Amino acid sequence: MRMKTWLLGSLIASIAVFPAAAEYPEKPIEMIVAFAPGGGTDVAARSIALFMEKHLGNGARIAVINKPGAGGEIGWTTLARANPDGYTIGMINPPAFNALVVEGKAKYTMDNFQPIGNLVYDPGILVVGKNSPYKTLADIMEASKAAPGAIVVGTSGAAGSSEHIGILNLNRLAGTTFTPAFFGSTAPVRQAILGGHVPAATMNLSEALQLVRSGDIRILGIMADQRQASMPDAPTFKEQGVDLIVTTSRGIAAPAGVPPEMVAKLEAALEAAMKDSDYLASAQKAEIPLHYLNATDYKALIAKITADLTETWKVTPWR
Repeated sequence: MRMKTWLLGSLIASIAVFPAAAEYPEKPIEMIVAFAPGGGTDVAARSIALFMEKHLGNGARIAVINKPGAGGEIGWTTLARANPDGYTIGMINPPAFNALVVEGKAKYTMDNFQPIGNLVYDPGILVVGKNSPYKTLADIMEASKAAPGAIVVGTSGAAGSSEHIGILNLNRLAGTTFTPAFFGSTAPVRQAILGGHVPAATMNLSEALQLVRSGDIRILGIMADQRQASMPDAPTFKEQGVDLIVTTSRGIAAPAGVPPEMVAKLEAALEAAMKDSDYLASAQKAEIPLHYLNATDYKALIAKITADLTETWKVTPWR
């Protein structure tokens, strides 16, 4: 009789647990974006949120919340400290996300996050305005060597962002002396290069496509291992003699401690969204450079980026 009672109790308990997991989400989910509206991360977040809602089911709603400032640290710290109940997730941007930890400035650690998956892998670029005297990468590199520290390069991130580390590595690899200027997000650095306030700028390729096609700016080089389909005429740094590869990941994470069944549901919804034909069509139209990684693979990528940055910090600290 005791055995029957125990079995009945176990069955009731399992019934009580599994419907709760199946009903998730029962209220709106907040997706934190650590940058201002209008940039590449914000665009990627808002587009994927709609399709994650669709594949989460249960009338899911995802509200994108912008918390810009301090090169992303404000938003990422907010995400790290959020209640791990499955109702706060956020966009993360390795390597800038990792760099704050490596340099000892972050108010979070890598262990504070549970990766959900990667959406985007977006190479960095070096651009100049349409009236710039610099026609090639060689032109601007020669000018930088001739006038140490005189040529300022605007970055769409803060110190330690992928673009900033790219400039430091360019200086190290090519013997140039570019001076970085930090604009914190994409919109202001675009305005700076368009207004002639800086002679050159770095940003991600997807954030510059329209301005390149309109002729307002020129790409001197793409920091990727090969030319990109969205801009096939733009040469890589590598083919111009500088083996420089700088890419930005955009992915989704949750605070560490979110129940595994919720993580699994978010991961499944992201994967389904990334395969959704309507999403793929919208991403292609917006020219978002998609590159999906599941939670396990994304965690491994984040760990590798952290290890690589740790080694870079030893040789070329960025602060």
